[in-house]
Amino acid sequence: MGQIKVLLVDDKEIFREGLARLLDEQEHIEVVCQCSNGNQAIEKVEEIKPHVVLMDTDISECSDIKAIRQMNESSPEVKVAMLTDSKREGDLFSAIEAGAMGYLLKDMKVGELIESIDLIEKGEVVISPPLAGKLVRKFTSMRAKEAEAKDIPSERETEILKLLAKGATNKEIAETLFIAENTAKVHVRNLLEKLQLRNRQQAAAYAVQQGLTTEVTNVEENPD
Repeated sequence: MGQIKVLLVDDKEIFREGLARLLDEQEHIEVVCQCSNGNQAIEKVEEIKPHVVLMDTDISECSDIKAIRQMNESSPEVKVAMLTDSKREGDLFSAIEAGAMGYLLKDMKVGELIESIDLIEKGEVVISPPLAGKLVRKFTSMRAKEAEAKDIPSERETEILKLLAKGATNKEIAETLFIAENTAKVHVRNLLEKLQLRNRQQAAAYAVQQGLTTEVTNVEENPD
């Protein structure tokens, strides 16, 4: 295993120095730089190109989130991870969304920290166990909301639903919306697939159920 070059960012000198000595005791890890604030860290990352950056969430002169983004932009090959006391969900989510490859708690065991550095250097995302569940729940909730949003008809699709409820043919839909008939046909097909409806009758029923219209007229399965 080659040497992993680590840059430390923490405004607490005693903690930073102690951590540096601990990491330097590892044969495959070398602390190449220590920084006390965000701006200094951004500059040194671009200059030194360490493999891994361990940064506190509470740093001066530049927020941790801004620092993560600037480091990722200037040196995308460098892996940035947070090493912090903060267990706040907001700090965790913001760091990961900004591009952090890890969120580690300062009270973790030395062996766990060394293993985490090894994994982060290899490109894996590492979250301290007490916080991992929070992150999973957060992104599960986000995916559920995205999936729900995909099922909501757009403004154009709502217009088409109303026309389908009135029994409009593809040609009539095209004339009403000033689009080509073939385009109208594609829109109808995509709408049925999106809402998982089998035919125009179900689309008309859906329009009524959703309160989009109260008018349903002679809806044929294949009017064109």
